[in-house]
Amino acid sequence: MGFEYYLELVVWFLEFKIMIPFVKYKNIFFGFTLMAILASVAAIAVWGLKPGVEFTGGSVLEIEWRQDRPDNALIREKIDALEIGGASLYAVGDNGVIIRAESISPEKHAALLNSLGEIGEFEEKSFEGIGPVVGKELADKMATLVFVSLAAMLLYIAVAFRNIPGRIKSWQYGVASFLILCHDIIVPLGVFALLGARYGAQITIPVITALLIVVGYAINNVIVVYDRVRENLSRDHRADFGENANRAVNQTLSRQINTSLLTLLPVFAIYFWGGASLNHFALALILGIAVGTYSSVFLAAQSLVFWRDLRDRKR
Repeated sequence: MGFEYYLELVVWFLEFKIMIPFVKYKNIFFGFTLMAILASVAAIAVWGLKPGVEFTGGSVLEIEWRQDRPDNALIREKIDALEIGGASLYAVGDNGVIIRAESISPEKHAALLNSLGEIGEFEEKSFEGIGPVVGKELADKMATLVFVSLAAMLLYIAVAFRNIPGRIKSWQYGVASFLILCHDIIVPLGVFALLGARYGAQITIPVITALLIVVGYAINNVIVVYDRVRENLSRDHRADFGENANRAVNQTLSRQINTSLLTLLPVFAIYFWGGASLNHFALALILGIAVGTYSSVFLAAQSLVFWRDLRDRKR
């Protein structure tokens, strides 16, 4: 056996030409998924999610250093010394920084400026307060945005997957996608609840933006699998639905994994080298992409097969 044989064997495994029985072990995947959801819900119920200043109200201070910006650890040390609650740092440009925190009194504001002046000369660009009314209005708008996005995606699935053979109706494709999306959002939120309790991680607008990106990313992966299920059923609608669904997962597996890995590379770069202000945004993307890839491989087609089997038992 020469080099060509081993090269062909590697390509064979990389392209996932071996049919893996994903659907056969769907109950194991469902059990693992249920445990992850319950753990995440428990974390949210016990520790809760810490909303950022944008939603609860507080103060926002923007300053720009005249020379190089000091290390974030030094800035954080000065803030913590004044016991300013809920403070978070966001880098702006080359030398700027935004400090968001709970309501800062005029006395603490002056003390913070004096303390920061000890580590470098800077110019105060702005200092303003965000009232709880504005925060509530912003939270309501974000909730509406999430609801409209989910409704539009489910409507698209219901229309795109109509009149498909296999005793699965188009609205069932939409409901299965919705349940998968709930899993893809709840699990990262559970992780943020844990991080919030341990390290003070907050749910800010960048984090919500990342979760909305995850929703679009995850639904795209699920649609790729469902579209291949539809193609297989159109070619041979007499074949067993479970076999067609399992074939669809295997046919799209290499695309799912390769796309996810290539997407995670720049996100990891943002997490490690993008600065503290982008850490939570990048972390939400990493969690969401990983969970979304898991859902598209281990839950999407399996949910349809489970639903079909449930209807057959009732009949």
